[in-house]
Amino acid sequence: MKSNKLYDEQRIKVAQEAINGTKLSFLARKYPVSPSTITNWVKFYKERFGEQATPSVNERIEDAKRVQELETKMDTAIKLLGEKDLEIELLRELLKKTNPAYKTDLK
Repeated sequence: MKSNKLYDEQRIKVAQEAINGTKLSFLARKYPVSPSTITNWVKFYKERFGEQATPSVNERIEDAKRVQELETKMDTAIKLLGEKDLEIELLRELLKKTNPAYKTDLK
């Protein structure tokens, strides 16, 4: 058995990735196999698990919308985090500076 042979679980994983829309050329580079082999695995996967295993168009659209919504929320959170970091840095700089009105003589 060659060392680059993929086990059944890995083959199923690759087939699922291909069914979910990942390009065969990318998968072929990621896992050292030919695109035609991946196509055969997809056919085997569909025969073994049936069509219910593949997501429908509506499910893919819903997933894409959900991903886009989550990316928007993440961008907003990153912006807020950046603003808070900037605010903290400014407050730390203000603490480092001495205020002449509060200077006391220690003589």
